[in-house]
Amino acid sequence: MHLFHEAQQQLAAAMSQAGSGARVVQLGDLGGYKYKPGSRACFQTAVEYLDGFQAPVALILGNHDLEGDEFEEDVENLAAWHEAFQQHHYWASELGPVLAVGLSTVRFRSNQHSVHEVYIDDEQFSWFEQVLAANKDRPIVVFTHAPPMGCGLKVVENVHVKNRCAFLNHSDRPQRFIRLVEANPNIKLWFSGHFHLSQNYLDSISVVGSCAFVQTGVIGECNRDGNRQSRLLRFDAQGYQLFTVDHNSAGNLRLDLQQPWASASPPVPVTPQHEVIPDPNAGWLSSRLECGLTDSMEEELGKVQWHAAGPNVMLAVQDDMLVEYDVEMRAPVGIVAFLEGRRVSLVTAAGTQPVADDGSDVAAVLLTDSANPEVTRLERNEAGSFYRIFQANKWVARKKKEREGQQQQQQQQQHRRSSW
Repeated sequence: MHLFHEAQQQLAAAMSQAGSGARVVQLGDLGGYKYKPGSRACFQTAVEYLDGFQAPVALILGNHDLEGDEFEEDVENLAAWHEAFQQHHYWASELGPVLAVGLSTVRFRSNQHSVHEVYIDDEQFSWFEQVLAANKDRPIVVFTHAPPMGCGLKVVENVHVKNRCAFLNHSDRPQRFIRLVEANPNIKLWFSGHFHLSQNYLDSISVVGSCAFVQTGVIGECNRDGNRQSRLLRFDAQGYQLFTVDHNSAGNLRLDLQQPWASASPPVPVTPQHEVIPDPNAGWLSSRLECGLTDSMEEELGKVQWHAAGPNVMLAVQDDMLVEYDVEMRAPVGIVAFLEGRRVSLVTAAGTQPVADDGSDVAAVLLTDSANPEVTRLERNEAGSFYRIFQANKWVARKKKEREGQQQQQQQQQHRRSSW
């Protein structure tokens, strides 16, 4: 816990300028696996730690906060979270000129596929719509564990995109959230975490309209790139300043973004160039938005080769993977295949080369290897896309295995009794 306490002291020092106005928002995933995330014990450790800030604290749930082994259902786990933190899992908080809104995942065991999909239910979404309708004329700052699809933030494609758990409600109407941003220009900031990445990438901050989407790092050792960082937001009635708090460098502050609330211009990050990681190969995969999406059948854009595969589907050959993108959202939605050097071609149902500009006549993807005559053919899935489901619901699989083990034990006991 020494890294956590070190970060707490650094954050407290950075927050001290706000005096009694300082607040803490925790974005979910309260502890790594050695703390048994989602358990009552983990929640109690978090309560004690957060009390150390001696400031009001608001929390939202991340995917790992609902995987407590002692619970059989998500509602039980959520109830234990409520009991521990004595707050609701979605909320709106008045902070001077700003309205802060927090939304939480409510699924783990009951997710359709990956247990780690961050899922905002219809109850929260409807409530959020009502909040937005009642607050058209004030800045709104949103906090969720995962970001919305279409925001343009950096993602970890070979983990979160592969398992279709990168974005809010990744497998269920994910476009709804970015549509709210487009319809409500007073949503000025949207904070998320989830990827356990630092805040040093070109797309650690992305912009859609007048809203800045902000990737937030971690304060402990459970990070993907060796950096421990938090965000500090300072604001008044005129505007805001957004800083990185670098916990590996004695809590030094770095200004990343500043903007008047009333500005209609898109905010522009001001992170010093020498601190930005521009090369995807230096860390984790970039969002590839800088490559653009086109309608052409096949185009070389840097190291990315694009294939149109339907009215709203583009397939990208990148980093030895075939990644499916939603054109409208400009976002990766899933992995089609890990190529391992194989070539990609698209064919119609008749086995001929597609001719439709948008790829609407594509029926299958062929993967060929010059050293192997075998051809892998990938048809469209049930959704009419090409992405594959690589990760079934682990909780369901685990429970099935436990039931099968119990049945086998019972059969063995019955066999022993019958042999007496």
